[in-house]
Amino acid sequence: MSFLTSIKNWKNFNAIWAAIQPYVAKLAQKQVPITIRKLYENLAKYSQPAIDSLFKLKNKIKESSSSLDDFCFEQGVSAIEQFAKYLLDTVKELRK
Repeated sequence: MSFLTSIKNWKNFNAIWAAIQPYVAKLAQKQVPITIRKLYENLAKYSQPAIDSLFKLKNKIKESSSSLDDFCFEQGVSAIEQFAKYLLDTVKELRK
């Protein structure tokens, strides 16, 4: 393919892109929030059982504490806290 043909093809592509870009942008504005909501739902779906379990363990500890329960509770809370910190740090980096 010659250089001139490449330029012509590039100009054609740019003209086509200019014509369809508004439609692509509207489609993205419609679809991206749905995809992001699914991401959030998946994060919640997989983290909620761990959170629920920790709340149950917390209530159990209030009724009858044991060193093993205390240890497991602290490990679980620390893991969630570390993940939350990771997410917040990532958000700060993305917003820069």
